[in-house]
Amino acid sequence: MFSTVVLSSTFCSVFAARPEIVDDILPEVKRLGQTAYLNCSVINLQSPAQLQWLKKTSPTGPQKNISSDETVFIDEVVEGKRKYDVVKYGNTNRLMYQLIIRSLTETDAGNYTCQIYLPNQNYKEWPQKLGVLTVQIPPTIKNDSLASITVNEGQNITLLCEAQGNPAPNITWKRADGFPLPNGGFQQRGGIYKVYQINATDRGQFICIADNNVKPPASYTVQLVVIFAPYCTAVQDTVGQAQNRRFHAKFECLVAANPRAEVIWYKENKATREKEQIQDNDKYKLEQQDDQRLKADEKWYTLEIKNVQGNDYGDYYCTGKNEHGENQAQFQLFETMDCQGQNCPSVGAIPEIEDDILPEVKKQGQTAYLNCSIIHLLHFIAKVQWIKQTSPTGPPKNISSDETVLIDEVVGGQMKYDVVKYRSNDSDIYQLIIRSLMETDAGNYTCQIYLPNWDYEDWPQTTCVLTVQKTMKCQGQNCPTGKAPASYQVSIVTFMFGLTISFSIRYCF
Repeated sequence: MFSTVVLSSTFCSVFAARPEIVDDILPEVKRLGQTAYLNCSVINLQSPAQLQWLKKTSPTGPQKNISSDETVFIDEVVEGKRKYDVVKYGNTNRLMYQLIIRSLTETDAGNYTCQIYLPNQNYKEWPQKLGVLTVQIPPTIKNDSLASITVNEGQNITLLCEAQGNPAPNITWKRADGFPLPNGGFQQRGGIYKVYQINATDRGQFICIADNNVKPPASYTVQLVVIFAPYCTAVQDTVGQAQNRRFHAKFECLVAANPRAEVIWYKENKATREKEQIQDNDKYKLEQQDDQRLKADEKWYTLEIKNVQGNDYGDYYCTGKNEHGENQAQFQLFETMDCQGQNCPSVGAIPEIEDDILPEVKKQGQTAYLNCSIIHLLHFIAKVQWIKQTSPTGPPKNISSDETVLIDEVVGGQMKYDVVKYRSNDSDIYQLIIRSLMETDAGNYTCQIYLPNWDYEDWPQTTCVLTVQKTMKCQGQNCPTGKAPASYQVSIVTFMFGLTISFSIRYCF
């Protein structure tokens, strides 16, 4: 009886007050690579009782013992520091044991148990609290998805996108070009996206975006390639132009096809109603334009009708054809009273050279003046050029553009060539000045008006002739040798008013 009383008294003195965990362990949410802090607050903790941290590794498996009091059992180092640490704060009555977990990985997430080890007591009676650590992981998309899908127009497809992350990411589909999706709307949620009855306009890039609010979101692009017959679209299906005034008309046709289409232009014969193929020649100009805004399977074709005449009016066709079919766009050219298009003059008429340039005849060493008179030049985008034909078959020599002289030649301290512009009545006069004439300066000089976007053959021009006469020289043995001419002096004396006046007369042979 005495011994029993002593033992009971000893136990009560050791655990006069039962240790307890007084607060819940707040859940911790951290991102991958960060450091987590779990706090466990206890009272009345005395030896031989111990505070332990444990982690549940699996629902049915054993727990991993991390620490006892401030002693860590797991000897793991990451980036030069211990993976786990336990720090104790407080006084003897109330203590806080903080578990520190560094360089978080996905496997660090889970349930952590703070418990008080009480020797000689049933394990189920040990005080304990549970803390949850969530490790946020940015989304990642599996790489086994197809990067490109090729289908024929009219078929069905299924786009798949699988992503992982913590929390589980939301998956959204959208088009890279910002246009609506084939099934309508600008976004489609879910990893599986089905598209029925594919159309040629559905081709392009589709982006799968996985986002769980943990930056950065993940994205994956699928290129949808559609095989289809040509689609021909008229940029402007009706074009007007005045006739017989050297004005041009242009049609523009956008052709989309995969594989690439053969494009042919036709004009409808008004009499037979049959389509006649147009060839690139002096009358028609066929071109394919480059434009970075176009898709890879889109091409921009133009037909320019030069110097529109009355018989040019009517219907035209841009036709595209490949192995999957044929399509066309129709155009109409109609008559207008005035010039139409961006290259038209801002006044009623195009610039013209008003008069012929008068021929100039000069001697060697003199200066020549050639005058080119131009009307309707005001407010028109054009340049007046002077050129000289150096030989019947050789290239011409460009002398000037407007008032800018292109030949930097100086003779006698002055520019060999100059161009002076002045206005007379309603005309602009461009005067070409040629100094210190030599025999080689003689020849044909052309004044022409450069008109951008016009054919060279349509530029107004006129030509004049400059004649340089040679200096006559003495021939034979009696010609002067270059010595100073002989001189004779005759004195004449006259009397006037009582004065004598004398003067000389000099003359040369």
